[in-house]
Amino acid sequence: MEKKPVVLVYGVQGSCGNYCRALAAAGMEAAVGMEGDAAEGLLLPGGGDIPDNTLPDEERQLMERFISAGRPVLGICRGMQALNVFFGGTLYDRIPGHQRPDGDMVHPTCAVGLLARLLTTSPAVTSSHHQAVRRLGRELTVCQWTADGVAEGICHTSLPIVGVQYHPERQSFDMARPDAADGAPLFCWLREQCRKRRLH
Repeated sequence: MEKKPVVLVYGVQGSCGNYCRALAAAGMEAAVGMEGDAAEGLLLPGGGDIPDNTLPDEERQLMERFISAGRPVLGICRGMQALNVFFGGTLYDRIPGHQRPDGDMVHPTCAVGLLARLLTTSPAVTSSHHQAVRRLGRELTVCQWTADGVAEGICHTSLPIVGVQYHPERQSFDMARPDAADGAPLFCWLREQCRKRRLH
């Protein structure tokens, strides 16, 4: 039996349950922590703000190790913002209309390229954020956006790196919802990228 790919979820134990469950449902093993050089992929989860477009040193160093080694990275919500900052981009500190106090809102988006292939060209997604991409980072491209022009998905032009502003772990597998696109293909993409790396 093929060994499951191991994906590091950047965070602390007990705070990443939904991400770990989604990874497991997609056939991967989650390892939660701040370091994990043996992991085959990296998941940057949602979380707090990124102040002054500056990442914590330990997070930047971890991302550098994975990215320089060509290992796949999936950024979710704050994780997408972290990817943009890592590649030299900036963030809006507060945008209206993408968050509500009682949980996720759902809104339509347009998608192209990889994200269109994974999610269709007009997937509805969850939204719960007030920071967002302002200036796009180097070698990144916007592959998904909202009607008001906010970037909802970014991809690296040559590396296996994807960031999404929404929460696919809250719209896939046992948390699938009828009003939003199935987010499972994003986790399946991460799994296949981890497997592909084993062959090189």
